[in-house]
Amino acid sequence: MNQAAAYLSLAAKLQQRILNGELPAGSKLPSERALCAQFEVSRVSARDALHALESQGLIYRLNRMGWFVAPPVFIYDPTRSSSIQEEAINQHRALTTELLSAGRETPPIQVSKALKQAPTQSAFVVTRRRAVDQRWVLLEVCYFRESAFPDLLCHDLAKSLTALVREQYGYRARELDVSISSTPLSQSQAQHLQVREGSPSLKLERQVKVAGEPIALEREFWLHDAIEMRVKGQGS
Repeated sequence: MNQAAAYLSLAAKLQQRILNGELPAGSKLPSERALCAQFEVSRVSARDALHALESQGLIYRLNRMGWFVAPPVFIYDPTRSSSIQEEAINQHRALTTELLSAGRETPPIQVSKALKQAPTQSAFVVTRRRAVDQRWVLLEVCYFRESAFPDLLCHDLAKSLTALVREQYGYRARELDVSISSTPLSQSQAQHLQVREGSPSLKLERQVKVAGEPIALEREFWLHDAIEMRVKGQGS
């Protein structure tokens, strides 16, 4: 069997095991060496088969930990006012949030412009990572105008920020300006999500306004193979 046929055959066998539930979501695949021994293929064929399954969204790799069966993608509408926690509940997914840092900083110049404040003016900055079904898939950095969110750092910032903004601070009628682009993850970003530096991500930037004035800027970095963005609209 030539190399192309070998890796395609191995990919098909592993795919069947995933689809029939023999390898459930979140389970770890055998190492490349174990696959070579079990299926009598070369290391190159085993690696090609794994990359083929990764390209189909069936498996994912954690840096220095190996390959795992991917859960279903997370469906997300970035224009909705509901929180990610609420979306996870609706989709029967397990969401984990870890607060990485929270404090007062001078934000990057682009953020200051988006918040319509002086470049030297500080803002509250909250950085968190979030896992869906035990896989870290999202790194978020949120910038809040200090004048709009007094005593923000006194709250439990590992809980829903959307609910906090809506219920504690009373900002229920909010306008959202959303932009989406693709970008490679930096070393620190990749480390938080347990992937390699330069891994592709979907960057979502959301400017939050009340009565036309910006009160916050949210930046989200999603692993590109873990999310499907859907936006509902009405045709004219």
